[in-house]
Amino acid sequence: MNPTPEFFNRLELIISSIGVILGFLFGFFLILKKNKNSKTNLFLAIYLLGYSLRIGKSLLHNYYSINTVILTIFLGVILVIGPSLLFYSKLLYQTNYSIKKSKYYLHYTPFLGVICFSWIIPNNGEPSSRFFYFGLFFHGLAYSFFTLFWILKYRPLNKEVKIKRWLISLTLVTILMFANSILIFFNVVPFYPSSAFLFSFVVLFLSIWALKNTWLFKVENEKYSNSNLSNDKATKYMMQLNKLMENEKLFLNPELTLTKLSIVIGISSKQLSQIINQIENINYSQYVAMYRIEEAKRLLILPEYKHYKISTVAYESGFNNISSFNAAFKKISNTTAIEYRKFFLH
Repeated sequence: MNPTPEFFNRLELIISSIGVILGFLFGFFLILKKNKNSKTNLFLAIYLLGYSLRIGKSLLHNYYSINTVILTIFLGVILVIGPSLLFYSKLLYQTNYSIKKSKYYLHYTPFLGVICFSWIIPNNGEPSSRFFYFGLFFHGLAYSFFTLFWILKYRPLNKEVKIKRWLISLTLVTILMFANSILIFFNVVPFYPSSAFLFSFVVLFLSIWALKNTWLFKVENEKYSNSNLSNDKATKYMMQLNKLMENEKLFLNPELTLTKLSIVIGISSKQLSQIINQIENINYSQYVAMYRIEEAKRLLILPEYKHYKISTVAYESGFNNISSFNAAFKKISNTTAIEYRKFFLH
């Protein structure tokens, strides 16, 4: 029995609706969730709701007729996606980032303009309306590329590496969706529902990533919420600590403790613990282990260490027992020290 066109239409609607529903749910969840990262999450919510409305409009318009003015406003929602992506990235990557409200409004002025002049903006398939459509997609694509450039030009700290990966992934899929819309605009991609299908898969991908990294939606651990240590100070101390670890290799001392390290930095052990947790999203032991494992990796691939035992490399990297070294190496590198050496030396 061959599937009927009606079957494909229903399948199209189901698949396309998944992304729209998840986008709305995730967006409203971020708006209603009150925490210290609410402002950052607000822009991600606007991004998701904007895309959900845009794709939802496409689905409705595919089955029902929509008033031209309302259709234009729905299309104009595309203009909030780019600015929201940019502000979300800046606020998540730089928690001390600030900008005047007037400049926020300036970036959203094109959308407000579409609302105000929706009744005269051409949207009836005429050649002039094509300029409007292309302008919408180009606007989002330009913001997305600018955001990607802004993200890539910064050298992240350890915790920020994960943030950078998240933002790069989010920005790249946004570029992909806008590029797909432009290809549809020029009739390169004939399958119009591809935007809705792509959005559904993108939202599913982002949802899975978000569920695995819920810390992305929090500024800091709740146990430090009453601390008077500002993020600026914490970042400066973290940079000082990283510099000491890299230049003086303090981690090579197997007797190094949180207290001893805090004395070197000139702050209390509680503050140092907070800084590492707040900036890197890991504890002190994990932080030191990361440096020791990187040192072990360096030694493992050196020709002069080719015949050294793994235990010798572990001790020279700052570990005081082989079992903790093996556990840390496996957790951080997703492989064993023996397999790592074999891969690079054979």
